Parts: sequence; structure tokens; C-alpha cells
Amino acid sequence: MIRTVLVPLDGSKAAEAVITYVQLIASRTGAAVHLLTVVHDENGATKAAEARVYLEDRAAALRPLSGSTSVKSGDEAQVILAEAEASDAGLIAMSTHGRSGLMRWVLGSVASKVLHAASRPLLLVRARDQADRPPAVIDRILVPLDGSQVSLSVLPYVEELAEALGASLVLYNAVLPLDIYPGTELTPVRVGTIIDDLLAQGQSFLAEVAKEIEGRGKVKARSVVTIGFPVDEVVRVAAEVKAGLIALATHGRSGVNRWVMGSIADGVVRRSSLPCLLVRPQEAAGEES
Repeated sequence: MIRTVLVPLDGSKAAEAVITYVQLIASRTGAAVHLLTVVHDENGATKAAEARVYLEDRAAALRPLSGSTSVKSGDEAQVILAEAEASDAGLIAMSTHGRSGLMRWVLGSVASKVLHAASRPLLLVRARDQADRPPAVIDRILVPLDGSQVSLSVLPYVEELAEALGASLVLYNAVLPLDIYPGTELTPVRVGTIIDDLLAQGQSFLAEVAKEIEGRGKVKARSVVTIGFPVDEVVRVAAEVKAGLIALATHGRSGVNRWVMGSIADGVVRRSSLPCLLVRPQEAAGEES
């Protein structure tokens, strides 16, 4: 279970878009919240002092949640990753867009670097104007799966989170269109047969996973299978089922429909307005560490 949530902030309202989700998750899991700001050496002691005051103010606003703060210097992404290891964070939570605030981070760039290097689960929330920011509600989590062990590696973490939040899971699989394969010449009847077979495979796979999840008696799960390109369909289906969060693995290639999970994760983060939870398989983390 999540014991510490690391929240990088740069002093901007854009970066603070993640806070309502952090409050929700921390209050339901009992996790402590660790707020971090990274300053550049050339900013000097004045900026560091301003950052400390800012973080203490944000930490006070989070009470009664347990919180701590730190101000570090260096490259933003590298410091965030190092702090996640040092604090044994069970989750890194940050916004994905915006440039402003005390430290003038380019949030999209920092978030992208953290996404591609983090070995710990990462929650990314799209920055919004305060007036347009909806309340944090996660009562349904969409979990894209491609049939591979890589994609399934997200489930233990997501099941625990769903249990804490009282959320249900919607397991999702996209069957790739046949016309993406160059030189494939098939009759309409043959195309229909192949599509039906692929849909049946996806439905069977997800039904088995849902049965295992519900057999543990803690989280409700159902499944959805559609035909289309994974990123497009994940974004569309998430809106259709009214998901509050999309959770998926970040690396690997295999499974029923040969998704490239890292590319799918990148595409979904860029395209969806929903918060995205990215969990990196331990094997993949070890290979690149």
C-alpha cells in the first residue's frame, strides 16, 4: 500500500492541479504527503527561502494529512527521481503542463522525463485553470490490457488503490484494425471471421482476469473490448464509461494485440484529460537501472 506520496511543486497554480487527487488518495490510504520544490543553484538562497515558505503554506493547507517538505537544487527530473527513492515513495504525483511559479518549470518536459525514467508508480494530472478544475472523484478506473504479463503487472497496485478508494475496475482491450497490416488481402467474409475471433480472444482474456479479481472479493471488475487503435479507443472508452482514472503499464511489447505499452502510455497521457496512473513493471525498471 502507498505509505508516502511525493508531490513536486514549482510554485504555480498549474502544478497544484494534482493536489486535490493527492488529498483524495492520501486520505483513503493513510499515506503521508511529501512536498518537493527543486531550485537551480543560480537562483540562490533567496529563491530557496521563498520555496520553503511556499511549501510550508501548502503543507499547512493539507492538514490533517501527515506532511513534510523539502527544497533541493539541481535538475528537476533527476532530483524528483532521487527524492522518490530517498523517501521510498509509493507514488509520485505531479501535473503535466504549465510554466509559471517560483521556479518556472516547464511541467510537460519535467513530467515526460520522470515518466520515462521512474521505477515507481506515477500519477499525472493535466493542469487546468482553477475555475475549470473539477473535484477529484475516482470511483471507476479504466485499466487497458493487451494480454501480456507486462500489461497485467499494473493490477496488484491498481487493485489495492481501487479497494482503498472504493472504486471499481473496467478492464479494457482494443482489437487492432486489420487494415494496419500492409499487403493483407482478405475477403470481407474472412475479415469478419478474423475480427470475430480477435474479439472473442479479447473478451475471453478479460473475463478471466475479471473473474480472478472478483474472486478475491475486494474489488468489482467488468470488461470492455472494442475495435480500433489503442490510444484513440482508450481515451474514448474512458470517457464513455465515466472513468475517473486511467491506469496502465508503461513498457513492454507482447500479448494478444501486440501493443507497445510505452507508446500507448505516452499517447494516452498526451490525449486524455483524465488523470493517468503509470506503473512500470519491475523487470523493465531493472533492465534500465
